[in-house]
Amino acid sequence: MRLLIAFSTIPVILMNMSFDPNSEEKLYAEQNQKPLFTFGIVADVQYAESETAGTRFYRSSLNKLREAVSAFHEDSVDFVITLGDLIDNDYDSYKPVLNILDSSGLKFYHVTGNHDYSVDARYKRKLPSEYGARPGYYSVLFNNFRLIFLNGNEISTYSSKNRAIIKQANALLDALKKRGEPNVMEWNGGVSDKQLLWLDNQMNEANVKNEKVFIFCHFPVFPENVHNLLNYKDVLIVLGKYQNTVAWFNGHNHAGNYGNFNMTHFVTLKGMVETESQNSFARIDVYGDKIWIVGSGREKSQILAY
Repeated sequence: MRLLIAFSTIPVILMNMSFDPNSEEKLYAEQNQKPLFTFGIVADVQYAESETAGTRFYRSSLNKLREAVSAFHEDSVDFVITLGDLIDNDYDSYKPVLNILDSSGLKFYHVTGNHDYSVDARYKRKLPSEYGARPGYYSVLFNNFRLIFLNGNEISTYSSKNRAIIKQANALLDALKKRGEPNVMEWNGGVSDKQLLWLDNQMNEANVKNEKVFIFCHFPVFPENVHNLLNYKDVLIVLGKYQNTVAWFNGHNHAGNYGNFNMTHFVTLKGMVETESQNSFARIDVYGDKIWIVGSGREKSQILAY
């Protein structure tokens, strides 16, 4: 069992090392190795036919997404992951976004974000970004790695008309408020006890089978932040039981973030919707002992050992 550290960043020398992506070919040659597999990743496209609001340039996201998909295609990634908030609002916003994704010929995996539910109530149970993955969480095996996709909107005030779910979300928000937690925001969601048990079972099964794990969710769980999943501490307790998680990737916090908890990397990708023209996305190269995040635009490049 992995030692459970009480929600603090672990200082790990050379665990998080930035590098110049222009020197990538030289590094390949020096180490004489190639990645086991690669995948593309984007967060918070948030396209909408809406006027710019502050630093969010909603209309600009389509060209940025095209650029990212083109780069992933050129790099021959094995698949692409979207970390939620493909749209900002309005169900019709999905059409041009999905046209870009569907016409790319690439394999996509999705998690939903809070803005994906900013649609008419009759569409909330049929979000195209879920691609039929009900109840919104699932896992995929790839090259002896288990990819776990979580639904951080399951318990929320916005994702459903179900009164029981809304009541549960409000009770959770009230409890967090009483404890003075920073993430008491109605635009944050949580996971159900059922999903937590499913995650625990997935982690245990991966551990027994000697599989490494990547976890993807719209919401962060570490470090402590106003954007964190409502019941992020419950998730960390589950993760703390195992030693096979390489990294957790999320969006939601457009500024980006990084933390290391119990030797797991927690990487918050920067939001694509931010800034008028500068893009933000990444390619992840997975090796037997490290991952290389090859960032584009605002997303920085870094090496994360495991």
